[in-house]
Amino acid sequence: MRFLILLGCISLLYSSPSRMPRPTAAMTCWVPVYAAPGARVISFQPPRAINSSGKIYTIGNYLFQVERDSGIHVIDYTNKTAPQKIGFIRSLYCTEMSIRNQHLFINNLDDLVVLNIANIYNPVEVGRVPHAFPMQAGPYPPGNGIFFECPDPSKGEVIGWKVETRDYPKCYR
Repeated sequence: MRFLILLGCISLLYSSPSRMPRPTAAMTCWVPVYAAPGARVISFQPPRAINSSGKIYTIGNYLFQVERDSGIHVIDYTNKTAPQKIGFIRSLYCTEMSIRNQHLFINNLDDLVVLNIANIYNPVEVGRVPHAFPMQAGPYPPGNGIFFECPDPSKGEVIGWKVETRDYPKCYR
């Protein structure tokens, strides 16, 4: 009798479906977004259109406006009736800024960066604290019970996740 009970338990164990579903072809899953090479390089560029305006800061006759996730617009408003865009400070994933004593403090990806803006046409990086702000993306996509494409460190740093259709994704969480 014990043998039959043991045999029944073993057969139930092997016949029950696994907790992890099997991946299929052409299924929706999360895919990592990698930082482009040179993403930590900050540069002063010609003015551009404002598409996704953010916070504003003024010092003297200059107005600085965050372009969410892109950088900072620099505007000269000496003539209050006709302000002039004079440039754009490119900083990937910039969302915040502050100014003190001719120094512009911004975020670049997850770094804190200090720029000397004494010459507004030639801002100079004078300090950087790497990984000062934790990245929101992290090594895993949001949620549980999902398939995703495994991050590949050789492709760079994961800075986000997007949903795409892929064949047989290998990672599951």
